[in-house]
Amino acid sequence: MHEAHHPSPSAVLPAQQERPRPPESGEAERRATWFELFCDLVFVAAVGQVTRRIGAAPGLGSVAAAAALFVPLWWTWVLYAVRANRADRDITSHRLLTMAGLVAVCGLAVFVGGVGASDAADTGFALSYLGARLGVAALYALEARRDRGLAPLLTSFAAGSLCSAPFWAGGALLAPAGPVRYGIWAGGMLVDLAVPLLSGRRNAKAGHHAEHLRERFGLFTIIVLGESVLGFTNGLVQARTAGPALVTGAAAFVLCACLWWSYFSASGSRPGAHAELADDPRLLNIYVFGHLPVQLGLAVTGGAIGTAVLGSGGRLSTALALCVLGGVALFLLATAVVRAAFTGVRDGVVRVRLGTAGLVVSLVPAAGRVPAWAMLVGPAVLLALSVATETPAHRTRPPARRG
Repeated sequence: MHEAHHPSPSAVLPAQQERPRPPESGEAERRATWFELFCDLVFVAAVGQVTRRIGAAPGLGSVAAAAALFVPLWWTWVLYAVRANRADRDITSHRLLTMAGLVAVCGLAVFVGGVGASDAADTGFALSYLGARLGVAALYALEARRDRGLAPLLTSFAAGSLCSAPFWAGGALLAPAGPVRYGIWAGGMLVDLAVPLLSGRRNAKAGHHAEHLRERFGLFTIIVLGESVLGFTNGLVQARTAGPALVTGAAAFVLCACLWWSYFSASGSRPGAHAELADDPRLLNIYVFGHLPVQLGLAVTGGAIGTAVLGSGGRLSTALALCVLGGVALFLLATAVVRAAFTGVRDGVVRVRLGTAGLVVSLVPAAGRVPAWAMLVGPAVLLALSVATETPAHRTRPPARRG
């Protein structure tokens, strides 16, 4: 979804600028700070725990539970990333408040692996999520004292938090473990996700650095994709690099490389569309929320790859094949949808990715009939062909959409 191009200096603002505002010519571009990269490390641990749940028990029920737990982790990262993008002066007070919130994110990493297995883990996860949200609210409140333009953001975030908090706390402390509790949590999550959709135009007045936001989502994509690399290397270690494992590991590496290439060799929007992300709340929401299935698909695939490599001597179960192939297909579908929002559904890249997703899913019936390595080589080859087919379309992009 990202293209290897260099935005003009006017695309973004310098990191030391105190308040985000529309870009002006002659200004240096805003890049991720070292502190932002440190914060990402905490989320690496949390995402890793989710992918380990998938790899440990790659059944449909357990994978669905892990995918559901990925959503609040992802949303917490989005909250911190968007907050820093819009109102980050990278000063001591901001760093200290952010670190306090990251303690709660560490709690998410600690408890996410045990959710569903004990009441203590359920309660710890819910309270950690609320604590992480409180950290974001405190950061907005601190900055809104000096920049009244952020008041709508603070109001919307506070109102949404007050509405969703009873779902999370009540579900953990009052509801019995099981479907009732997790259904209540799902309601709270829907409230959290709905707030920016309902208040997008008001929040858009605060402004943000669109190119920096794209960079941040690209970095988080690398984090999630890294779990795939970690998965197949760990699988090779445990398999002691036996012959079949080496072949499957090589296929897993090619698949990971193709996933990276597919995301970063092309932009989800035409050149210059980062400016539109700053001005159009609808496109901004599509871009942000579209990354949930993109990164969830990568997480599911990454969690299953290690198990696939470890079991290289046999064949993949249908459930494990669904994790690998379904994750890849979800990634392709989501990147196609995000791109289509900017270029239209007739765009050649969109069509290629939709077609490739269908072909990847068509490989599922082969599970249990072909060797494990073949179930990884198949999607890797299809992705490589997809990337090669897309290249001309990236060179001759369709004109900008109007209206």
